[in-house]
Amino acid sequence: MSVLMLPSITRTSEEVLRLVPGGLREASLALGSTEWRTTWSVVLPTARAGLITSVILGVARAVGETAPLIMTSFGNSAMNTNPLNGSQSSLPIFVYNLIRNPFAAQQSRAWGGALVLITLVLILFTLARIIGARQPGARR
Repeated sequence: MSVLMLPSITRTSEEVLRLVPGGLREASLALGSTEWRTTWSVVLPTARAGLITSVILGVARAVGETAPLIMTSFGNSAMNTNPLNGSQSSLPIFVYNLIRNPFAAQQSRAWGGALVLITLVLILFTLARIIGARQPGARR
């Protein structure tokens, strides 16, 4: 999924960074700041909200692409401790496989998995909103 997210995040971030006015950069450089310090202190705080938005859009795209993941990944139902060898399971496949099961206990586990997936997305979104809401001059 990261391969799917990367192009959209990269392209959106590039456009957001281009929207930062050149006058801000030039003013910082004219005051004797280095390019690295200008980028860190002027450009990134100015573009922070747009950069966070691009990350949120990338994560949303990855979360929305779970249907192709279910149809193409053929996940493993057993625990695989080696992430570099063998097939892996994922939370959407876990939910999909268990929701089709006729037993109530398995369907309850599927609803629990769906709740975990929604909670992860909610936590990521909330963190992005908190980070994006800070003022450019505010300290961490």
